[in-house]
Amino acid sequence: MILNQHESYSPEEIRRTIQKNGVFLTQQVGGLDCKEINESFAVSLNIEFENWNLTTALQELKKNNFEVLYSNEEFPIQRFYDVGALVYYLKAIPWQIPDFNIEKYEESLYDIHKHIQSKGFFDVKQHRFIIKAKAI
Repeated sequence: MILNQHESYSPEEIRRTIQKNGVFLTQQVGGLDCKEINESFAVSLNIEFENWNLTTALQELKKNNFEVLYSNEEFPIQRFYDVGALVYYLKAIPWQIPDFNIEKYEESLYDIHKHIQSKGFFDVKQHRFIIKAKAI
């Protein structure tokens, strides 16, 4: 069994190293993760990952002689209750907005702050998918 969570992988390398009937289990962050943040800051999503989704991952695994036993894709809500939490998140996750700093995005942060004041929160959709596949 090979386990993978939130890390890149090579389907070719997984297939090379796993035994026949071995199981590959992965949970991934898709390319549309928290796109509403990027939209709010007028920053494009990382083009390198824009097509990283369940369909693409399944195609790659099937092409490398895996049988898919289970797969699912979800877009759960991530909720921010204040703009400070969003700032903390963006500093901890620098790949979401690579050039993020408060001064550069002050106006966008203020717009999100106003949204939170009126709605009580700022919601974004995470992008997650899971695959369980068997080497054939």
